[in-house]
This record gives sequence, structure tokens and C-alpha cells, in this order.
Amino acid sequence: MPSNTRRIAIASLFGVLIFLIQGFIPPPNSDFLIVFQAFFLVLSFLVVSPLGATYVGVVSGLLISVAKPAYFPLDLVFATLFGFSIDILGTALRARKGYDARVGRLVVASTIATSLVGFLAYYITAVLTHIVPNDVGLDLTVLIFGVFSGAVGGYAAGKFWNRNLRSRFSPVTYDKEKAESQRI
Repeated sequence: MPSNTRRIAIASLFGVLIFLIQGFIPPPNSDFLIVFQAFFLVLSFLVVSPLGATYVGVVSGLLISVAKPAYFPLDLVFATLFGFSIDILGTALRARKGYDARVGRLVVASTIATSLVGFLAYYITAVLTHIVPNDVGLDLTVLIFGVFSGAVGGYAAGKFWNRNLRSRFSPVTYDKEKAESQRI
């Protein structure tokens, strides 16, 4: 795993990327971009663990709260809860085995986290507080698309980790055959 400084830098970068993608788009339109948030949160679970997704959620939530002060503290709470849910569910489902990502389990963790946080966000902002309009057609579209986006984000992050990042973050393994071939 990377050093603590490198972990903080990577997690902060992921939080800033989430902010740049979602920060200036008002709800419910920003909810159609959850796939990017799910991707970076799952990736931070793999790269920055422990509690990497939670840290990224806090960073992105704080930045989004600055850009959308009318939705403070809700953006901060929901972003943090989303990251924490990814961390808890990813750990509980053992979505990581050593340095390998179990893509199916990441998809399940990301889908459940997206569903849970999406439902809570909808209920609090549309039903309890009426901060966003309560339009059943739009609400169902956002919820269904959000759940699907969570699954896609988890899948993409798991595949990206296994194909491109795992070798950069896992310790160098000693290959006996390679060492012998270099001696000859």
C-alpha cells in the first residue's frame, strides 16, 4: 500500500474529481452522475483502505457544500454516508482478497450502498423537507438510474483496479524464474 501521505493525496484527488463532476450541477440532475462518484469511492476503498471511501466522501461532501451552500449539511452527510457504506459493505462482503478485487462483490456493495443512500437522500430531501420537488416519475427515474449507476461504478472500478492499478499498489513479488533467467 502507498505511504500515508500518498494515500491522503490520492483520496483528496478522488474527492476533488467527484466535486468537479458533480459540484456545480443542481439536484436531481447531479444524481444522474452517481456512476462517477461510485467509481471513485469504490476505487478509493481499494487504493486507500482502511476507510478510504469515507475520507473521499468527506472531502467531496465538503467541497460540494461550498459550491451548493443551500444544501449544506445534506451534501456532506450523504457523501460521507455513501463512502462509509462502501467501506463497510466492501469489508463485510470481503470484496478484496489480498490485492485482488472481487468484482462481483464490489458490484453488490456499491449497488446496496447506492440504493441505501439514494433512498435516504430522496426521503429526506423530497418527502420530509421538500427541498427538491417530489415528482414520482422523476423520483423513480433517479432511483432506478442511481442503483444501476452504482452497479456500473462498482464494476468499472473493480475491473480498472485488477487490470491497471493492482500492480502499482501491490508489493513487488519475487519471481524466481525471472531472477534465474537474468543470471544467465
